[in-house]
Amino acid sequence: MTAAVVTLVVILALGAVVTVVGLLLRRRSRPGRPAGPVAAEGAAAAPEGAVPAPRLPADLTARDGGLVLLQISSAFCTHCRDTRSVLGDVAAELPGLVHRDVDLAARPELVRLLGVARTPTTLLVDGHGRELLRVDRVPRRAALVTAIEPHLPRPGR
Repeated sequence: MTAAVVTLVVILALGAVVTVVGLLLRRRSRPGRPAGPVAAEGAAAAPEGAVPAPRLPADLTARDGGLVLLQISSAFCTHCRDTRSVLGDVAAELPGLVHRDVDLAARPELVRLLGVARTPTTLLVDGHGRELLRVDRVPRRAALVTAIEPHLPRPGR
């Protein structure tokens, strides 16, 4: 074999090893998603029998037992401003809904606790701190409202 062929074989073998290791690490680091509806684009739910996600700290839930649109942001996030605008409008429109924005620099423990893989990530959280919905990236307003409405308290309940 010539030196060029040997070099090519070594490069291809090394590339295959790196790819396999990367895929294994990616699969291993993927957090489980809590159960909930998958109505908004980018939302994810856990498969049947999955371990339930930990509940949020009390300071991030609604004190009155209502719903919170929790935006997980970071200083370098390019889409967080757009998400903040959408979530603020939706929270102002729907009664019983509060929008909170948390910077991961101030609360780094949330990355592992909530399995946040990117910013912005939006969670719909009930009064007990349970995640009802998750949307990665900038949510579409109409899809988000449609996904939230079944969780809103009904008058007379």
